[in-house]
Amino acid sequence: MVILPPKNLLNIRLLRIYTLATSERLHYITGIIFHTILGIEYEIVLVTDQSIITSESLNNVPVLLYGFHIEGFISIPDDALLFESGIRGQNENLIPGPVPKIKFNNNDFNAYTVDFDIFSACFYLVTQYQHYHSDAFDEHGRHMDPKESLPYKELQSQPIAEIYANHILSKLHTLYPALLQKPKVFDYKITFDIDSPYLYKHKSAIIALGSMFKNLMRLKWSTVSTQVKVMLGAQDPNDVFDYILEKVYKNKILFFFLINRHSKHDGRHTYKTKAYTSLIKKIAVSGIHPSYTSYMDSEMIQKEISMLEKITERKICASRMHFLKYRLPETFAYLSQSGITDDYTICPIHHTGFKSYMIRPYKWFDLSTNSISDLTLHPTLVMDRTLQKYMQLQPEQAWVEIKNIIDITRSYNGIFTILFHNDSLSETDAWRGWKMVFENTISYLSHKNQ
Repeated sequence: MVILPPKNLLNIRLLRIYTLATSERLHYITGIIFHTILGIEYEIVLVTDQSIITSESLNNVPVLLYGFHIEGFISIPDDALLFESGIRGQNENLIPGPVPKIKFNNNDFNAYTVDFDIFSACFYLVTQYQHYHSDAFDEHGRHMDPKESLPYKELQSQPIAEIYANHILSKLHTLYPALLQKPKVFDYKITFDIDSPYLYKHKSAIIALGSMFKNLMRLKWSTVSTQVKVMLGAQDPNDVFDYILEKVYKNKILFFFLINRHSKHDGRHTYKTKAYTSLIKKIAVSGIHPSYTSYMDSEMIQKEISMLEKITERKICASRMHFLKYRLPETFAYLSQSGITDDYTICPIHHTGFKSYMIRPYKWFDLSTNSISDLTLHPTLVMDRTLQKYMQLQPEQAWVEIKNIIDITRSYNGIFTILFHNDSLSETDAWRGWKMVFENTISYLSHKNQ
């Protein structure tokens, strides 16, 4: 018997996971389940002879068997996914229920305590395995859920990784009720993507007059009136930064700045706009918002990070990709190589929920190298434009949706992260009435975090 890695075996509260084989994938997903989610100390024990595992020899030490079953012990079957090194199309089968089961073959595991390979199922979902072998992309080049695959929208309505972890915990508690856990505490992060820092100010005369002419032709008198007032010195509708900083605690907020323009989808205000760079310097809590086409360009990402570091005169370690664009594994590998340690790109676009099935930060696993990376991913659960544009909710309905996601996250003591844009607080055009959504969110989160 070989123990990986060595631990203090006298600690009877230490969970031992006995397995007939080991791998980076197994180490990763047990770390997600037991360390990241449950806060349980454990060790993986590689065994060559199942007969050495007896109740007498273990002296009531908490034990979980992976890949084999012995009567009287908690056991989970092995569906082989964690011991593969390549990436291939999986014939996954979803069985709905309070604990949704994902099976990769038709094997009968009814003798086991958990009758499906819950480790492999969790690994498959958290790593977004299906995107690595799929060529399904939307009009912006973003990953789409493959056709004829699992109903991901339904699954993403719940933090499945938390459900899986707590299902395993409930089984362990039947035999080991004193199993120790490090308590988790609910927390939140308010993030802002700054695509358009100003609606009317600090633009060239040609662009400003062209915009005004278009609004006149469309008979948008109120918009023209506001634009004229701003041009004469009134507050720009998108300039809500002092208001935001007054409402949110500094340690709960993070701004992502878009500073370069390579396509029509990028903002007009860049590192060349003096007023914008002054604003960035003023706001200390900042990360990079790499431009629209940078997600497949390592050099461009690095250049834009360097630009922002020059402006802020501090190291930039956080990022969120513009348009939430990423390609696996390239984008996250480029970010990590550029010195980014924390990324906030993982976020559902067309609905709210749990895109990676997680509600707390976790390490990215690179399936292409079959290794655990140093990049920490922070799941974002709600985006303002999702609510307004894709779900077409009114402000009151949007607030109910946000509250529901907060409550789910709070029930698991997770980390609620939301994505706003400064223009969604502008109270102009389609965003009229939406400042209330922001204020209700901040108030409710402050109360829940007490």
